[in-house]
Amino acid sequence: MSCFSSYPLVKLDAASVSFAFSEQGHYDYIIVGGGTAGCVLANRLSEDPSVKVLLLERGNARVGWATRVPLLSTNFMGDEKAAYSWPSTPLANLTGNRSLTLVTGKGLGGGSAINSMNYTRGYPQDYDLWSASGCKGWSYNEIEGYFIKSEKFVSTPQREHHGTQGDHPAVYTCCLTVDLSLPGEWFVRDMGDLQFPLGRSCAEACVSLGLPYIHDINKPQTPFNVCGKLDCTIDLHGHRNSTFHAFLPPKLVSERKSHLHICTGAAVTALDIEENADCSHIKGVSFREATGQNAKIYYARARCEVILCAGAIATPQILLLSGIGPRHKVKRPLKKELVGVGDNLQDHMATGIMYNVPAADSLHIIQKSPLRAILELFRYIVKGEGLFMAPVAQLSILVNSAQINDSGHIIPPESTDPAGLPDLEIKPIHFNITEPPIPHREGVLSIMVVLMRPNSRGTISLASEDPFEQPACDLAYLSDPADYAIMRKGIKLAKRIGEKMREHGAKNMTDLYMPDSESDDDLDAFVRNFTRTNYHYSSTCRMAPENDVLPGVVDDQLRVHGLSNLRIADCSIIPIMISAHLQASAVMIAEKCADMIKASRLTRT
Repeated sequence: MSCFSSYPLVKLDAASVSFAFSEQGHYDYIIVGGGTAGCVLANRLSEDPSVKVLLLERGNARVGWATRVPLLSTNFMGDEKAAYSWPSTPLANLTGNRSLTLVTGKGLGGGSAINSMNYTRGYPQDYDLWSASGCKGWSYNEIEGYFIKSEKFVSTPQREHHGTQGDHPAVYTCCLTVDLSLPGEWFVRDMGDLQFPLGRSCAEACVSLGLPYIHDINKPQTPFNVCGKLDCTIDLHGHRNSTFHAFLPPKLVSERKSHLHICTGAAVTALDIEENADCSHIKGVSFREATGQNAKIYYARARCEVILCAGAIATPQILLLSGIGPRHKVKRPLKKELVGVGDNLQDHMATGIMYNVPAADSLHIIQKSPLRAILELFRYIVKGEGLFMAPVAQLSILVNSAQINDSGHIIPPESTDPAGLPDLEIKPIHFNITEPPIPHREGVLSIMVVLMRPNSRGTISLASEDPFEQPACDLAYLSDPADYAIMRKGIKLAKRIGEKMREHGAKNMTDLYMPDSESDDDLDAFVRNFTRTNYHYSSTCRMAPENDVLPGVVDDQLRVHGLSNLRIADCSIIPIMISAHLQASAVMIAEKCADMIKASRLTRT
């Protein structure tokens, strides 16, 4: 039986202020949202037994066996216990003004409990751009230690710049010291050989096209144009290692039960704001049962700070519900006008071409063959290997579109200016990625084309003043025409990769879903007909000055402008989208936030 089978939780009424018990419901820190970042922050802030911490999570503590099986836990669509899903607002630039299905994690661990488990930090230049934009303390040299601190890289050989067994020296970043003397908690591993022969064929095709193949895509020296293997957050037993499992295991939570309280099924409905002429003050939070069926309002008081870790969609929703945000968007009365709340929504939008392949060359074999499914499950249980441990994506092809010519080929580096950061990711995925799935015969190989540095920006707004109604999310894909040109080049390169795979012997690939031609009009139509979200929502509470060209919501200490005792630590603060998947960055943000809070506490005392 899993050690998570009886998880130590606190009931909502026990976390709420009580007139009968003077200390009940009073905490030093209240963390709103137990997702990817929130679990990390709860661990770090509760290290000191004199500090009392409350973690409020709207979802549940999912502890079943299937939640740890990599493939099963990634298949979250339709599982109401695993994820929230709802339609975006209609997208004006997609065919038929169609909506897309938005998905966010539901429960402790958040997105890290249901995502593709890919661990990608991004490039040093991603964070150096943050620093250059005015975010003091956020250059790569200043934040690299936070990646290392949380990571426990368990594959051999060991790699430089990765967290291992706690044998790194301390790293000094501005006024903070990152203690790297202890092992990281978050398992990261190389997944070994690529699972499918077509994956290996894809890597060979990339090399033929001028993209070098590397084993560690997280090296600071990784080329801007590259094909690399993806590391994954899977432990040595073949189990998904979400931040819930890594940072809040039952033994740790039980040992800290006197000063770390975790409440699930708790929906925060508003922040309690004491308004002052100079700077309003956050006193606590109101919350209700997440079912919405019980009208009782609970209240917890924060002696020091409230930290929002609810994600790039729910964090701005909570602010808007509390009267914080643009004057015309907030729930009345207006408490603090911050025009950047809910603006600048970015996502790694995606499209892709697809091929018919034999079922055995794709994950569809598990659907097509019950016997194969049973054998693969047995293989996973006994040996911890096989398709049930396979991540959905094992290869990442990163390219700057300026390095792709009009025919879709890579321009040799010596014939052009040095490439900038990748604005495209191309991923071979061994199943049907369309939404809803288009019909196919046996198996499918998709070559997904992902826009990594979008110019388009969307918005988050309240659909109503009901805290239990999901917010209105306008992804605004393709609202900036510059994104079309990048996607055209990405599709052309994806086609060249597919062609080269056939040249190398992958004769069993036949076209399933392709643009009618490679004219601009046909490629643009293809993108409009088939575009999907990659679930990488960010930047809705940007780290930037309040009066920035793209108005900011938090300063470089993650403190919300004009409000004392309130910070944000999740992907909503990302000031400039990075060329990487976001879960590693979310953990880094939480690690750095924890250290900034501890430093602030020392100066306060």
